[in-house]
Amino acid sequence: MDTELLKTFIEVTQTRNFARAAHNLYLTPSAVSARIRQLEQVLGVTLLYRKRGNIQMTPEGELLLPRAQHIVEAWAQTRTDLARQAESGSHLSLGATPGLWRFVLNGVTARLRQALPGVIVRAEAYAQDDLLERLLANQLDGALVYDIPGDPALKSHRVGQLTLVLASSVPGLDMRTAQAVEYVRVDWGAAFALFHARRFGSRESRIQTNQASVALDYLQAGDACAYLPESVLGDASFGLHRVDGAPTFSRPLHLAYRVENEHAQGIQQLLPLLTTLSG
Repeated sequence: MDTELLKTFIEVTQTRNFARAAHNLYLTPSAVSARIRQLEQVLGVTLLYRKRGNIQMTPEGELLLPRAQHIVEAWAQTRTDLARQAESGSHLSLGATPGLWRFVLNGVTARLRQALPGVIVRAEAYAQDDLLERLLANQLDGALVYDIPGDPALKSHRVGQLTLVLASSVPGLDMRTAQAVEYVRVDWGAAFALFHARRFGSRESRIQTNQASVALDYLQAGDACAYLPESVLGDASFGLHRVDGAPTFSRPLHLAYRVENEHAQGIQQLLPLLTTLSG
């Protein structure tokens, strides 16, 4: 079984859209469609109901998804373990959410490579809860998280801060005029949800996502606004503007790692490189 077929299937189930899955996988939509057909032919079942704009899984697809995720993760871990065994020198795996890699850690891997020339650096993206689980399972050496982990097996150091602002593709908006454009609700975790409820009540949104990159793409495609990292305003290529008078939301970033870590020295080398993080 080609694990790339399973990876494509997983991505399609997450995005519910062939075009979005193709963008995330750096493929063409036709290539994504061909991979799904090939996987269905191999298994002899139909995995997806192909509805325009909203792909749904068949019962067979629902059954396959958790098993496909397990296979892909097991294969990735096997390759990592084999590489560590075969390669000389030290290794360091750093995890963060996709949003942090995109907006806060952009360029960090190059700095790490320059500062740690003898270290093989592996950058991985997972959901917040998955990061802590992988740390405890010894599958990551360090992870960038929003909250201090409560598990005594983990330690953490504050390394920066994430600041979220209400950004829009339309210049010159304030809180009143922003009501006239589409609002994209981005899930930034429980603390942000509480902040949002206090400041905006139950403002409805037809577009909701837990991926900041999806919201960014939507804003760039039309008139809309969303809470995104403040760093997007400093990048002219995004073409976004701050909504005047909108409240900001900030939360600290922590580097978490196991108390007993075979790569403790590498973690200590990471700290000064990450201490100035902001987004």
